[in-house]
Amino acid sequence: MKDRGRAARGYDLYGNIAVIDSSPSRAKGVGAMVLRENKNIETVLRKGGAVSGRYRTRKLVYVSGKRSYAAKYRENGCTFVFDIRKTFFSTRLAYERLRVAKLAKDGERVIVMFAGVGPYSIEIAKMHKKSRVISIEINAAASKYARENARINKTPNVTVEQGDVRRFASKYAHFADRILMPLPMSSRRFLTVALKMCSGRCAIHYYAFCKEAKVRDEIRMLRSFFEKRKRKFKLIGWRKVRPYSAKEIEIAVDFLVH
Repeated sequence: MKDRGRAARGYDLYGNIAVIDSSPSRAKGVGAMVLRENKNIETVLRKGGAVSGRYRTRKLVYVSGKRSYAAKYRENGCTFVFDIRKTFFSTRLAYERLRVAKLAKDGERVIVMFAGVGPYSIEIAKMHKKSRVISIEINAAASKYARENARINKTPNVTVEQGDVRRFASKYAHFADRILMPLPMSSRRFLTVALKMCSGRCAIHYYAFCKEAKVRDEIRMLRSFFEKRKRKFKLIGWRKVRPYSAKEIEIAVDFLVH
């Protein structure tokens, strides 16, 4: 019973695919248990390493069930399909995506940087049908799925742009009423790009990894960056999104620049 309980809690569910965190020697047994206890799961994979690289992917090892890497996942009334090996997707951000979608307003022009397969973009666009959402992602595979997901979810108000976000700074200069920066490892490096794409009054949702005791330092950095460039900075608030490591958390900082 102890092993059974641990297995039931020890996987991430991507719709039809479960990803377990298990040693190779125990994976087959855990995989069989997961399939037996959840009839909606068709495939069990095992984490073969940490998320890494430019595209934030991880190695996954087939364990049991249907040999497939094509996920079909539902969240907040939207459906997302993607190759779990080739794209980044975190189910643990479901609440955060819904939170930001509710903060957006109908008719806004929104830019989602580092947009992946489009969850933030599509959830905003579906909730606010008069908005225009630009979804920018460097990973060509993720961009392909973002276009497919926009079609599946009937959100023609999403435009998918594939490439480094810096390439689009001029194209969307002074465009955005709202900008999302969900790249917590290095969002700070792209503040200049975000600034260029801001309209006269722009809400920004900025994500970062930091120690909880250093959150105020992160906010001071943001304030200093924009005020040095003659933009007024108004903090709306910040929240802890999730634990990241033993020492760090992921935070979301919401603020206005105008």
